[in-house]
Amino acid sequence: MSHAAEELDDVVGEEETGSKRKKRVALLLAIFAGVIVLVLLVGYLVRANANQGPDPVAVTVPIALSEVAPPENAKIGVVLTLGSEGIDGSQWHQAAQGAVVAQERVRLGGNDVELVTEDDLGTASGGVDAVDSLINQGVSGIIYASSGEHVSDGLEAASAAGVPVILPYETVPQGVEHVWSLAPAAQDTVDVLAAEVAEYERPVHINAGTELPEGVDVSDAVTFTVDTNVDDFAKDIALRTGANPYGNGAYTGGGEDEQEPAPVVQNPADAVVVSGSAAMQARVVFALQTGNVSVPILLTDHALSPRFEQTLLDLGGTVSSNLRTIGVPADDGVALGTSGQSRAMSAFLSANRQFAGDESITNLTGDTPLAETAAVADTRGHDAVLAFAEALDTAGGTDPADVAKALGGLHLVAGHGIAGPALDFTQAHAVEARPTVLNASSQRLGLRPTHDEVSDALVWID
Repeated sequence: MSHAAEELDDVVGEEETGSKRKKRVALLLAIFAGVIVLVLLVGYLVRANANQGPDPVAVTVPIALSEVAPPENAKIGVVLTLGSEGIDGSQWHQAAQGAVVAQERVRLGGNDVELVTEDDLGTASGGVDAVDSLINQGVSGIIYASSGEHVSDGLEAASAAGVPVILPYETVPQGVEHVWSLAPAAQDTVDVLAAEVAEYERPVHINAGTELPEGVDVSDAVTFTVDTNVDDFAKDIALRTGANPYGNGAYTGGGEDEQEPAPVVQNPADAVVVSGSAAMQARVVFALQTGNVSVPILLTDHALSPRFEQTLLDLGGTVSSNLRTIGVPADDGVALGTSGQSRAMSAFLSANRQFAGDESITNLTGDTPLAETAAVADTRGHDAVLAFAEALDTAGGTDPADVAKALGGLHLVAGHGIAGPALDFTQAHAVEARPTVLNASSQRLGLRPTHDEVSDALVWID
């Protein structure tokens, strides 16, 4: 081979070697870039799913709460509305007995906080008197466990005195300071109800004493009062919704061979929306059940109170799967999950059962054993007490101003012992969970004690 040919081969060889080197470098860079992308993707997925697993809470949440240590002689006031159906706000006094469960858990942990209770009689003046009485007895904060327009004057009295207030069941009105609510903001609840109603093409509204909130639009409306003929009403709504009101064997006139078939309605209503007090909504639901109405029945959040369930069952109604309402997930079904809140709810229910078995533990007014209302004692009364206990601990004293300041900076999660959703007291409506549509379930979970006819027949689940 000539010298020139050898030089040409060397050049070609160098070019091929350089080309291969470039390919290897490109391949290595591609592999490296792929690894980087994969690492970033895994990191993203881990972060994205971090909130889907259990909360950073111990495997079991203890019944005894020893970590919160209120100062000696700490007092928390509780305002209830006692009485029957006709008294505004009285639908919550049984649910509020969850406050006793919290008190006993703190005591079991080696500390104490006294609960002082007053009745506002369901009136504005009664609310002021109740608040003034509690302030005179030296409470550091007040849990106003009622609802309705009549609570505003009492809140103003507490605000003027600089005493902090937690509202488990009512939203925070304008013009008051140092007042927090464990209920979702009213507009958030309205927005969810409006969105749910909008899912149906032809809903019918049953006004059982109150109008639907502004923004919830239903053009077809029917009025229901205590004087309404239930049979006629049930037949009317059944026919409007395409149900057969005679499905239970109701007599329609004539001989056996002359029974009238149910009329066929063109474009029947596909949902029923009910507004009114808890007891009146229960009466409507019972009437609808007698007429075999099977379309979804959307209830306002008044149905979350024990009075709805108790009135419905007393009338002979049943918990049916077509019942809906709006709220945050905070009922017994939460205990069946794996999250931190689930374990905290399980601890609350265990404590409730344990304390209900001790006849020396009485309700908030001290006149009956806790056992009589343990079946419906809820998490909001319980969590309100724990929030004040934490604030008292943080403040290191019982001065209401210091307690209000401490409470306003609290962020409570399941690890603090609260059984409901996380609470952020830097905002007036402290509950962090967003309201959603809740479905009625009649499944007996067996997580609560029963007393006479009071039991956990209705569980709201999301």
